[in-house]
Amino acid sequence: MSDPPGDRAEFWIRFVCAFLFFGVLAAAAIMQFADSMGIAQGAAVWAVIVISISVYAARVGDEAWHKLIGAIRWW
Repeated sequence: MSDPPGDRAEFWIRFVCAFLFFGVLAAAAIMQFADSMGIAQGAAVWAVIVISISVYAARVGDEAWHKLIGAIRWW
């Protein structure tokens, strides 16, 4: 059921939604380790994680959301 984006607008809509959602989740997770990591390293790790997940979700589509949400529901 996963449809790749049909045009650029759909890609960017998927990218922004994933960026906002997973950006908040990654920020909350990284803030727990900010003291040991430092601000610059934490921000770099956050950026790599969020951009990677956002591109994946934008390119793959709905199936990516099912996999990503399933991966974070382990608790």
